[in-house]
Amino acid sequence: MEGFSEAVKILDINNLYSPSGGGIRVYHHEKLKWCSSRGIENLVLYPARENNTVQVNGGTVRGIKSPGLGGSGYSFFTRGKPLREIIASFNPDVIELGSGIVVPRMVRSAIKDTPAFAYFHSNWPETLPMSVLGITGSLPRNLFRKLTTPMMQRAYRDLNAVMAASDYSIDCLKRAGITRIKKIPLGTDPDVFHPNKRSEELRKTLGVPYEGKMVLYMGRLAPEKGIQILLEACPRLFREKNLTVVIAGSGHWNKRVHKAAHRYPDRLKLVSRVETKHQAAELMASADVFVSAGPLETFSLTTLEALACGTPVAACTQAAASELVTQAGGSSTYSPWNSGEALAEAILSAASTTPEQKQSYRAFAEQYTWNACFEKEFRLYNSELNA
Repeated sequence: MEGFSEAVKILDINNLYSPSGGGIRVYHHEKLKWCSSRGIENLVLYPARENNTVQVNGGTVRGIKSPGLGGSGYSFFTRGKPLREIIASFNPDVIELGSGIVVPRMVRSAIKDTPAFAYFHSNWPETLPMSVLGITGSLPRNLFRKLTTPMMQRAYRDLNAVMAASDYSIDCLKRAGITRIKKIPLGTDPDVFHPNKRSEELRKTLGVPYEGKMVLYMGRLAPEKGIQILLEACPRLFREKNLTVVIAGSGHWNKRVHKAAHRYPDRLKLVSRVETKHQAAELMASADVFVSAGPLETFSLTTLEALACGTPVAACTQAAASELVTQAGGSSTYSPWNSGEALAEAILSAASTTPEQKQSYRAFAEQYTWNACFEKEFRLYNSELNA
């Protein structure tokens, strides 16, 4: 890319990266591949239970031993010294921070004159109370957000810019007083996530009746993802004949989800783990409706992937997934986010989507590629390197 040579080094530090899955991992793995194909060295650092280093897509992912964060399944950086030492030895040309308040403070002294950016991957001021403490009420979440706003302002103060994937994310940042914001939507692989991945054999294996409807939830089984709202919607959904709900994923709501599956053995099916993007694409393309029930999604990569498969999405209006649904021409959004009845009605509405509408969803999603995402991101990097 113009302005970059083979000697350029990009360092990504992200508290929220998980080697087991998730949209943030997809983002970094796609970025590693994109950089490698252009002779750009990309190193990703994340907190892990043990120190480790692996090669991924032509780049390097390095885990730094860190303590676990409650029951969230994530670890968390607590020591800045290892990060500062790696910055000094790697000597990056650009640093991107995918974390909130802790990492910017830890590495501020080591960044010096290196262009540094943040990517607002997670609405962490409101997500942390839900994921770690299980608090779903809006009042305590809003209080936590207000308490952390000054911390966010200090953390982002010295950065060149903060990148955001959606209007929802931009609004979150503006409410916190952040001004140097650049909108850079995420992407998808339209060759992998494609309507032709639909599998009648998979539907049969999952117990979906012939000409029945398959509703898919795929993601962490956690309150910030709205899994509890889908479970509340099940009694209403199962009043419909030939409708099967498939929940794919794991998390600290495992026991409650399995309990619900025992209650509805013929209607609620579980897929404990999605190993590859090809398996994810097959599930999405085989579904008649995809569910995005999280009220704090900053983009919802899975929503874009489902749309690329031509699958309609039921999404709550409080978060960024509904932006994608609406922009694609869909109307299966619902409010309030914590209403199982409202979610059920949105799902049933999406289930009646016409073939022509599905084609329009596919055409919309094809605009969002990883190449477009990283071209825009690296133009931003380049503008600061040449400033």
